[in-house]
Amino acid sequence: MPLLIYTFGILKWTQTELDTLDCKVRKLLRACRMYHPRSSVMRLYIPRKCGGRGLLNAKNLHNLDKSLTPLFLGKENWRMPNVLNNSDRVAVWKSKELHGRFYKALSGPDVDQIASVSWLQFGDLFGETEDFLCAIMDEVIKTRNYRNNIMKDGTLVICRACHRPGESLRHIVSGCSHLANGEYLHSDNQVARIVHQQLALRFGLIDFEMPYYEYDPASVFENSSALLYWDRTIITDGYITANRSDIVLFDRSVRRAIIVDTIPHDDNLVKAEKEKVFKYLDLAHDITAMWNVESTVIRSSREKLRPTYFKLSLGCWIKGRIQKAVVLETARIVRRFLTLEP
Repeated sequence: MPLLIYTFGILKWTQTELDTLDCKVRKLLRACRMYHPRSSVMRLYIPRKCGGRGLLNAKNLHNLDKSLTPLFLGKENWRMPNVLNNSDRVAVWKSKELHGRFYKALSGPDVDQIASVSWLQFGDLFGETEDFLCAIMDEVIKTRNYRNNIMKDGTLVICRACHRPGESLRHIVSGCSHLANGEYLHSDNQVARIVHQQLALRFGLIDFEMPYYEYDPASVFENSSALLYWDRTIITDGYITANRSDIVLFDRSVRRAIIVDTIPHDDNLVKAEKEKVFKYLDLAHDITAMWNVESTVIRSSREKLRPTYFKLSLGCWIKGRIQKAVVLETARIVRRFLTLEP
């Protein structure tokens, strides 16, 4: 693109030639598995901070940056060529029935849009992986729902794993009972390991940091500063159904206990968090009484990230690491699912 920009305003580029050039770029990306053929074209050219992929568009650069030159202004019938700005592209992306679902979810009242797409700016993913994740978000992966409703090939929508109706991407990522105790549990544990390791480092319970996927936490860490549980049943005076959270921290310096648990999916964020708080409410009351602490706080390690990390005294940088772990796990789950026998 920097090379082409020098030619704008000097060489006579027609709109058709510029469209053809952009089309060739997309074909090259498809050949290199960096752009899914059914993914949103508009999203490809939207800046990454807005949820797009930030590709430069030759036609747009030509019409926007180099139209006010002597080559064009010297014409009596000169007029400014049409230019699609970012708002125009977002409007087209949003209007699409299938592609627009992700944008609508991203624009929800309880979603931090900038933080939610930071993996596109700072995730440092391979192009093929980024493309696959964007295709998942655009919901253009060939699930049985997609084949039946979009391709119209008569495929039954029964899930190939749990054999229940509705093999959609949302079902694969978070709703398949066949994957619940395996793939989903592994994904949630990856998130919890990141938080657990940072808490252990902060309180001096471990001596060095390792990659989160190699971190195998002990069920109990304890010293004079803190007590840290990992996936451990809390013995209480009375019977409590939900007595085993991902992480339980007792900070001795401020006499405060914190229960940390993961939320498996981003649907209905407020509802899911309220359900988690209600689930562990009895456990929180019992911990407050048994451990003689001033308060017990229930936190999620995925949603409402900023207040959670402040409460745990962890840096906000950790949300980027968690986000990358989550998107990679999502890609892995979908890939493994699609390799199952039809």
